[in-house]
Amino acid sequence: MKKIILAAIFVASSLMASEFVDYKALTKKLKAGETFATTQEVKDALKAKDWIVADVRTDKEWAAAHIKGSQRVGRQAPEKAIANFVLDDDDNFIKDNIIVVCNSGSRASIEAQTYKKMGFKTVKIYDIYSWIDECNPFANAYSSKKDKHGTKQKFGMFKAAHCK
Repeated sequence: MKKIILAAIFVASSLMASEFVDYKALTKKLKAGETFATTQEVKDALKAKDWIVADVRTDKEWAAAHIKGSQRVGRQAPEKAIANFVLDDDDNFIKDNIIVVCNSGSRASIEAQTYKKMGFKTVKIYDIYSWIDECNPFANAYSSKKDKHGTKQKFGMFKAAHCK
């Protein structure tokens, strides 16, 4: 009897595994179908009243570097967190366009699917690496009081090392 149960479990798991798509393949496919925002579009969105720039990275990634003016919604429940920034008291959109930010665009491409289903008019993705590589200033959440192991440099807005 044990052998039959084990065989059934093996067959069932084999069938489910054949449908599994790994993260890299999934995000590659999703990113190919998404519209990437340009850096200028991100800058414009930060100033616009009907746009939100939502960062879906972890709190540690956010603390290390983020675009000033963007909102961190994380990945745990971004569809709930985003409501705080885009809906009025009557649950109507006040910001119905969104640029979703992560490090490389992979996580953003996954979250973009959810935001499209939520009813956002325009959904674009953006990678913070482009922001940093193009010598735009980025903010961090560290301070000399919190980080006792640093070089005692001033904290706040930075640019990449290759930028002068």
